[in-house]
Amino acid sequence: MNSMTNSTHNNWYQDLPMEGRRLVQVLTLMLLAGLVASAGAFAYSYVISGWTTARSMVSSRQISVTGEGKVSVRPDTAVFTASVITQAKKISDAQTQNSSRANAIIDFLKQRGVADKDIKTTSYNISPQYQYFNSPPCTAFPCPPQKPPEIVSYEIRNTIEIKVRELASADTLIEGVTNAGANEVGSIAFRVDDEDAAKAAARAQAITDAEIKAYQIATALGVRLGRITGYYDQTDTPQPGYEGIGASPMMLKAASSAPPVQPGEQEIRASVSVTYEFR
Repeated sequence: MNSMTNSTHNNWYQDLPMEGRRLVQVLTLMLLAGLVASAGAFAYSYVISGWTTARSMVSSRQISVTGEGKVSVRPDTAVFTASVITQAKKISDAQTQNSSRANAIIDFLKQRGVADKDIKTTSYNISPQYQYFNSPPCTAFPCPPQKPPEIVSYEIRNTIEIKVRELASADTLIEGVTNAGANEVGSIAFRVDDEDAAKAAARAQAITDAEIKAYQIATALGVRLGRITGYYDQTDTPQPGYEGIGASPMMLKAASSAPPVQPGEQEIRASVSVTYEFR
């Protein structure tokens, strides 16, 4: 009986029809291919893991330094504001007065060679002006309602920003806009119109400073610098320098001449962080 059973098990493949044998062969090949693919994926994962570990070990051999650069530049443009403030009981009257004086200011600026692109309205506000009433002391209850405030006039504030490209004419323009009708002249700001060249010079100084520091550190450690693996740049844009004017027409007319304008100098700073490999 056992002999017959073993014979049956050993000859099962022989007993299969041709189509069955082909199916068994295909399934066997697919199983072998899957085993080979799994082994390959495991080997690839092992190699990648080892490469990542080795790379992290190499990357840890780094020196990071910060370099600083500074360039002093003389501003070549100035910006200031001129405000026209008018009041009247009717809005239309206040607008008419305001427009007339604002147009006189713009005409003066154009006559002095200021281009249209350098004259800009930055704000135009209409504000009602109220009269408030104080109620008499209340001696009997209930107290009478308080009289609400009344609008007695309207104020219009029209502010124009002027960009001056010839600093030598800034003081004359400031005096001229007040004579043309400006009630207030805002603080003047000095700027560098084109900062790219100054920024590039400051950045070059910062990179050189970082390189010097890196070599000094490498020499002290007894190692050699390799390639740069990281870089970060932070170059500051100089804040506009302000010269407080806050002049009213009466103040400027009382002065013997236009207020002097001194732009001084501004600093453009650059800071870079550079990371080097070492060996």
